[in-house]
Amino acid sequence: MQILLDLLLFYPIVISVFWLIGTILFFLLREVRLSRKVDKDDVYGITFIVPCYNEADTIKETIMNLDQLKYPKKEIMIVNDGSSDRSSEVLHELNSEYDFTFIDLKVNRGKANALNTAVENASHDYVMVIDADTLIDDDAPYYMMQNFKKYKNIGAVTGNPRIRNKSSLLAKIQTVEYASIIGCIKRAQLLTGFVNTISGVFTLFDKKALKDVGYFDTDMITEDIAVSWKFHFAGYKIQYEPRALCWMLVPETFRGLFTQRLRWAQGGHEVLIRDFKNMLKVKNPSLWILYLEQVFSVIWVYSIIGTLLYALLSTNFLDYYFYAFNLNLVFLSAFVLTFVNIIQFTISVLIDSRYEKKNLLYIVFLSWYPVFYWLINAVVAVIALPRAIKRKKGEFATWKSPDRGDIQQSNQI
Repeated sequence: MQILLDLLLFYPIVISVFWLIGTILFFLLREVRLSRKVDKDDVYGITFIVPCYNEADTIKETIMNLDQLKYPKKEIMIVNDGSSDRSSEVLHELNSEYDFTFIDLKVNRGKANALNTAVENASHDYVMVIDADTLIDDDAPYYMMQNFKKYKNIGAVTGNPRIRNKSSLLAKIQTVEYASIIGCIKRAQLLTGFVNTISGVFTLFDKKALKDVGYFDTDMITEDIAVSWKFHFAGYKIQYEPRALCWMLVPETFRGLFTQRLRWAQGGHEVLIRDFKNMLKVKNPSLWILYLEQVFSVIWVYSIIGTLLYALLSTNFLDYYFYAFNLNLVFLSAFVLTFVNIIQFTISVLIDSRYEKKNLLYIVFLSWYPVFYWLINAVVAVIALPRAIKRKKGEFATWKSPDRGDIQQSNQI
């Protein structure tokens, strides 16, 4: 029992150290050599696809941003997926002012279905999928396309999202998260050979690769995680491009953030369940490490809860030595985890500050993040697993309007 408790308490520490080492190695071996010079020669055409559901308040800024991009060979395609607000009317009005292809679906059948419709109608061989609240840096498409020119068998290149709205404490904590932990994980995973998931908010795809894997799954609640693993099994690589920046809005209420993370967790569980049989055929150790890390993170959460319940039921509340030993162990684990996390986040933010220097100011919020990250992810993992198991497969995974935070206070590019 004590061995199990030790393993559970120190598992997050081991994972954090792994991510930290991977980030440092990626930076020294690859990222530090990346040139900020933009290669604008031999440009390939890109279709920019924006799926939207109830985005009447945000879609105009995104369309204006895409219209102003200097990328020479571009097609802009907006898909309204049966919105219940004024999105359709707003887009009809904007279509008379800006040059874009407008697909107005009357029934909400989910983001994946909207994307598939757009991809099949795209004129170019490469498609960039972005969310309806997202603003792209002008150089981002060039940086992402360089990966397709440099590497073979690339299915997708995912970018480096930044936060636009930073007025609330939750937004500031997420700024630290995106500038450190999310980029940190992608850097570490790329060195092992497989990025767990693309960033659904901002990714450039090879249309042929999407066709080869059967496009996006319309019955999976997180189409970005699902298509990432289809690429893995089909032999396509995913690249992470830290120089390719975009700015997006994040939830600024706990309810909105919790709903977002619950959807992410449920989608991840659905993919783990769906791809279990596929993994039995895999002989690649790197992909097994990635898959088992995802599985063990779920087992870890449930094991922690089970262990705490067992300890509570079997505790002799009058035994001083029990408290002295176990509380010291818990406090030691918490102290070491916090110490390692602060080092990890500080180094990650310093590396990422090459692209947005003002994020260094948010290092003061690092003390909030270890508790915030592990706690909220543990809670949503517990709730999400039963949902993923019960959810009927084959039905359209429809979506709801997300929490975009305080749009008026968002920081523009």
